[in-house]
Amino acid sequence: MTPKEYLQQYGHAIRRTHAISDHLAELRAVCEQLRTEDGKRIALDAAVAQLVDAEQKVSAEVAQLCRLETEIACTIDRMQEPYRTLLYERYINGKTWEQIAVHMNYSYRRVTQLHGVALRKINDLLAE
Repeated sequence: MTPKEYLQQYGHAIRRTHAISDHLAELRAVCEQLRTEDGKRIALDAAVAQLVDAEQKVSAEVAQLCRLETEIACTIDRMQEPYRTLLYERYINGKTWEQIAVHMNYSYRRVTQLHGVALRKINDLLAE
């Protein structure tokens, strides 16, 4: 895995965590709306059991994603400035190169050069 792919996992983990949370919220909403024809709530045992099973299955995945997010953030924290700021802005905050250049008061070209150096430094950290 390249340093860039390693860092990009942060964004993927965040998106996956949000998708899981949204899916569980949808399942909860469906369970709460189950009613008989006369408007009475039906026995929710089966629906609740499915919801509990789904929550248990994804809780392990969410925990793993959170550990990955923390690991990547800690790796970036080990970097010196300006690499740390650049990597946070790109991989944690999801900013474009143009936005990062403005934020850091560098040219676009300089930001992309710094990114290349930062990726090599991340590679060195991961090799340790």
